[in-house]
Amino acid sequence: MRRAGTALLGAFRMIKQVVLVDEDVDIFDDSDVWWAMATRFQAGRDLIVNKNQQGFPLDPSQNPEFHNNLSAAGMTDKVVFDCTVPFELRNRFRRSEFGAVHQDLVNQLRGVN
Repeated sequence: MRRAGTALLGAFRMIKQVVLVDEDVDIFDDSDVWWAMATRFQAGRDLIVNKNQQGFPLDPSQNPEFHNNLSAAGMTDKVVFDCTVPFELRNRFRRSEFGAVHQDLVNQLRGVN
């Protein structure tokens, strides 16, 4: 999975960040992606930084004047956030499921008789 993320950065100049998630994460739901980052990502292990890569010309931060570690204009640092669960730990990373709340309890909490 990590190889796919770094390959994607190399194949498309305009991509600077890739977030890798498992199939149980809805990639079209920002809160779901943030949930994966909050519960499955450890920066010391899961952050992959590719420094000084060819970027996209419309990004004004791609200039040595902005960041002195860049070798030339048009270069940028790119990153992969690996928010996937290691295969051997998948059984420990199941989402909690919440049961239905009985309507009487909902009414009681709302103060409705």
